[in-house]
Amino acid sequence: MIEPRINILRSFTPDPQIVAAARLKAARIVWNGRDSPAGRRYLNDCRHYDPATRTLLIFTRENGFNSNGWWKNPDYERCFHLSLSFLAFERDKKISLPYDYDMAAKWVEAFFGNDAKLTWHEGPASEDGKAKGVHHYRLFCDEAWRPIKPRGEVYSKDWTPAGWKSFSDIHGDKQRREGGGQ
Repeated sequence: MIEPRINILRSFTPDPQIVAAARLKAARIVWNGRDSPAGRRYLNDCRHYDPATRTLLIFTRENGFNSNGWWKNPDYERCFHLSLSFLAFERDKKISLPYDYDMAAKWVEAFFGNDAKLTWHEGPASEDGKAKGVHHYRLFCDEAWRPIKPRGEVYSKDWTPAGWKSFSDIHGDKQRREGGGQ
């Protein structure tokens, strides 16, 4: 049985080649967060595994949180998104490992440098994410993809232009009436 974490692993650091490759792959597309064959291919292409640190990561560029109607505050429209979990292999079996906050901090710093302090951390949300211990780090950006610290909360309309309506504001009730939404 594989030990959940061997102390010697703490001396390893994120592989700069993985960081560089992940950044290049993420730069090819801006993902809108919607499920589609192209979106699934992009996510799969943005997946990397570092055996030295036993880290599985996905690094993407994402856009549409506000315009797609998920969040009201336009400061949360676009971000770089780093998902991290820890995984080992034993006889062709994947084994989820406990979340390693120390190693995660090293990965966040490797990807975001001094802007790591601006990232928004979210723990696992879905059942699959909880089972695999997937944590998410988002670095929100302005229109030119420069890191920012968003003003206010995601559902705050303080910075939303007067009269602006999101997709869900316009179409949400219709989707619910037709059984397509919550």
